[in-house]
Amino acid sequence: MPYIHVVCGDSAGGSLRHALAQVGRSDQIIVLRDDLAIGPLVGIDDSCEARARFWQQVAPRGDIDFTIEMQRVLDKLAVLQRDDADVVIWHGPCASDQLLLRRVVFHLRRSPHRLHEVAMDVRELVGTPQSELASLAMYPLERLAPHFFSMEPIALPRLGRLCDEWRQSIAANADMRLWKDGELVSAAYRMVDTVIVQHTLPEWQRASRVVGDVMGSIEGVLASDGFIFWRCLALVEAGELALRGHAALMRSCELRRHPA
Repeated sequence: MPYIHVVCGDSAGGSLRHALAQVGRSDQIIVLRDDLAIGPLVGIDDSCEARARFWQQVAPRGDIDFTIEMQRVLDKLAVLQRDDADVVIWHGPCASDQLLLRRVVFHLRRSPHRLHEVAMDVRELVGTPQSELASLAMYPLERLAPHFFSMEPIALPRLGRLCDEWRQSIAANADMRLWKDGELVSAAYRMVDTVIVQHTLPEWQRASRVVGDVMGSIEGVLASDGFIFWRCLALVEAGELALRGHAALMRSCELRRHPA
């Protein structure tokens, strides 16, 4: 029986493709390229515009057309709705994966018999987990592959809760959504900004060093270096940090905190 597998991000898609091949599967994999843990969600299921504007602010100098990328996400969700194959949503314990789960379930809520999930446990990571968070992309192939045989149907009561939580996340329209103690929690960018200021010295430091230190210090979200650097630039604009060098390139500039 063929399945359609859904994951968040290209890295997770590549890992799952190799894992399924190990168990003799060549099922279709749909990759949704949008980190739903950060940025506005209002209107997300009706239009790509708000998400595209947000990502353009975070990464203005890349070669990605975010309007096209966000429209592709909506198009893929529409394809899932029209198809009749069973769908398997793979997710780890992190906000990005958990929001993907809720969004896909919401879009397929009228076909509950098609919905299955694979829920990865942080204890399945190789070595000692550094936090309680893990995205699907962090799991080795040998841990992913056997889970094809342990997928579970999403029961109707759980489906209803997941749909409600997706609606609630959109209605809250917070800056960020964290994964804490098995629940989604709204947060403001200021939470990240505070951690950045705490990790920035009064002396000049490479921006990449500051960003790297902050990445491992934010609770509840697996923040990317690009997102954290964007918040660093916002703090520079607000006068809380100083920058010297090429602001367009994280590895070509330095940051410092203004002396007290």
